Amino acid sequence: MKTINHTGVVFMGEANYKPLTASEIGALWSTYMLNSMTSTVFSYGLGYIQDQDVRTHVQAAYDQAIQIMDDLKSIFAQENFPVPIGFTEKDVNLKAPPLFDDTFYLSYNNTMGKLGIPRYGRFLSVSTRADIRTFFSNCLSNASMQFNQTTEALLSKGLLIRSPYISVPQKAEFVKNKKYMDGYSLFSDKRPLNAVEISHLNANIQTNSIGFMVCIGFGQTAKSQYVRDYMLKGKDIAKKHIKMFSDKLLESDVQSPMGWDESAKNSTEAAFSDKLMMYHLSLVSAANVEAYGLSVAESQRSDLSLIYSRLIAEVGRFAKEGADIMIKNGWLEEVPQADNRDQLIKKRTQK
Repeated sequence: MKTINHTGVVFMGEANYKPLTASEIGALWSTYMLNSMTSTVFSYGLGYIQDQDVRTHVQAAYDQAIQIMDDLKSIFAQENFPVPIGFTEKDVNLKAPPLFDDTFYLSYNNTMGKLGIPRYGRFLSVSTRADIRTFFSNCLSNASMQFNQTTEALLSKGLLIRSPYISVPQKAEFVKNKKYMDGYSLFSDKRPLNAVEISHLNANIQTNSIGFMVCIGFGQTAKSQYVRDYMLKGKDIAKKHIKMFSDKLLESDVQSPMGWDESAKNSTEAAFSDKLMMYHLSLVSAANVEAYGLSVAESQRSDLSLIYSRLIAEVGRFAKEGADIMIKNGWLEEVPQADNRDQLIKKRTQK
């Protein structure tokens, strides 16, 4: 027997049942945690957003996150999989004063859609069961729609940060010598950035820009001093990375993209729990490491590869510091893990 939910996800009947793989368990758990967090952030924003167009997009994102969580709960129930704790109404203060401008939520929504596309694509690619593949196909489709719709909204408001323009090539050419890969040269100028390298620099500026704004807002409102200090450190790292990427564009006479036209307000009353804010920064750090890793792989100039490699290490240290804070305070929910066979053997021996 098969059960079909409203999104078209077919849940396996007993006759065709296959247990979840480790990859599927990790993907489902991560998806619940992500949507638990974003739904909480959007629920707060919906209490203050005045722009009706922005409200429409944020409401749609909120509804989608709630629906994904409901579908996951159905899968978890079938698998006897405990529902992650994630984030609840305890992690948001809906009565706190507004923390961000309306346009921030539109840009944030756009960024979440942009980051969701590769994430759900990766989750789909590691899933084998038909119902799980259908679920992540739906998530991928929704993330794409979220990105496209918010991109159109940003365009209509004149708020979209476009990638820089370069001339269209007149003909196809091949690389003529190994100096093409050189980024450091004392005796000659390095070649201009190519289109792929510009694309990565631009995307990394945008990701760090949203992270910069999040750190400011969270730093103003965190209850714990060590969380406030951590947010300040994150702000400084994002600011430094934005400058490094912008300088590389300017070296090739490519215009660095302008920042978003929004800012954190001056509220100091906590809108979110320190637990949620720290988890949010862990996701931002993970997104940066992933983006920088892809940038290393696709940037052919050696100076760019070295910069990205160094920044990956810096973000990794920052993420480790954040994880230590979360563990110390009991905020880091444990990812499902493999059985500890040595421990099971010891228990069996003791019997």
